[in-house]
Amino acid sequence: MRGLLQADRVFAVALPEAERLARLHRHFAAVVPKAVGRACRLAAIQGDTALVYCANGAAASRVRAQAKGVARALAEAGEPVAAVKVKVRADWSFPEPPAKQDMPRAALDAFRDLENHLPEGGLRDAVERLLARRRGV
Repeated sequence: MRGLLQADRVFAVALPEAERLARLHRHFAAVVPKAVGRACRLAAIQGDTALVYCANGAAASRVRAQAKGVARALAEAGEPVAAVKVKVRADWSFPEPPAKQDMPRAALDAFRDLENHLPEGGLRDAVERLLARRRGV
């Protein structure tokens, strides 16, 4: 993706700003609860104000409640942010990833059989880890 953006002069100008906002969003997400970090995006820095878009009112309220801490975290990240402006935009958040489907029983049985027939080594260890993760699901 980076190569595509750098290849086009119009997009190459926007790349440093996009990277800066992505870095600042990581600092923002570290301060707020995980669900709020997923529901909100740091959209811009306008002067000394950070503009945050949230997918719903609950997330927006939480960001407003933590505005001083958010501003402090962004200031520590090197941005002169003194205030946080929050707007609700239902189209701004990322959708939740779909739930992972587990392997069918026949596949698990095949891996168990493989584990029993493999010699000691890296491949057997990998199959053991795979099966251990599946038992936790």
